[in-house]
Amino acid sequence: MAGNGLPSLGRVKLTDLVPSEGIPSDSYKLSVPTLSQSFAQYSAAIIQFPASDGALLRSGLDSARLYFQQKAAYPPEELIHTNDSCEWCKTSGYYADPQLWQEMYDYRPGLTPTDPINGMEFPPGGLPDIFGLLGKAARDVLDAISYYLNLRSSPFTEILDNVPLRSREISSSVLFIVF
Repeated sequence: MAGNGLPSLGRVKLTDLVPSEGIPSDSYKLSVPTLSQSFAQYSAAIIQFPASDGALLRSGLDSARLYFQQKAAYPPEELIHTNDSCEWCKTSGYYADPQLWQEMYDYRPGLTPTDPINGMEFPPGGLPDIFGLLGKAARDVLDAISYYLNLRSSPFTEILDNVPLRSREISSSVLFIVF
């Protein structure tokens, strides 16, 4: 419990979750139970990235903000998201919901959306790097959970994309940015 009476999420450094060969380090032994208990109790945890990765995340988010700011205030009809549930696995690109005054960008590696006006639509700068960074963090977290559960290997590798993606393969993961 935090001093203000509110529950506190577990906080771990990503560098402490990266496994090494041989006997686990003391920081690894402390971080893994903290992470697992926070997930079990709150379904969430705070993962601290190294400073260099934090800078990449900040610059990517700034790039996404600028991307949304340079878009037209009222996008053409073709860009308005229809929420067609049959197409959820094929979403990628810019969408706008004028009723909610909300703009979104779905980034899915392996799927390049096309803009009806300019031909090809490029994602905001930095999203591919952020996607890779968060994907690596997800793998490290899932490996730590496997260790906590005393599994000899990670059963979670089956649900993750291959790195790198094979030619013409579309990622099953999506990085979703809302402005």
